[in-house]
Amino acid sequence: MNLTKSQKVLVGILHFVPVIGIIAYFIFIFSFIFGNIERFDNHHNEPPPVEVFQGFIGAFVIIILTILVTIGVKIFDIIHLTRSNKNDTNNKILMWVLLFVFVGVIAEIVYYFMEILPEKMNDNDSL
Repeated sequence: MNLTKSQKVLVGILHFVPVIGIIAYFIFIFSFIFGNIERFDNHHNEPPPVEVFQGFIGAFVIIILTILVTIGVKIFDIIHLTRSNKNDTNNKILMWVLLFVFVGVIAEIVYYFMEILPEKMNDNDSL
């Protein structure tokens, strides 16, 4: 599977989106908690106000988008792996799929730099 230069850049960006999403999730959660510590202290025996629970909606949106992009990148990598290694041994394909499943985002980033980025360029890329 040969990708153009712009497609490789887009795929590279998508490979790093899960890392950025996880960082954004933690920043959002910590800033939300530290920003609302005073509210938590003032309500000792009362249930927390509704605003506290509404604040977690942003965190859920971030984590759900991150999970969807991660699954999409994983599917793309497996399809790319099987199409570009048709004549190769199945051990290489099996090794990469196991790395994708058990190591996750790190293996997908390594795969991008080892297999997708160094692919031979198309004639359209020489522009």
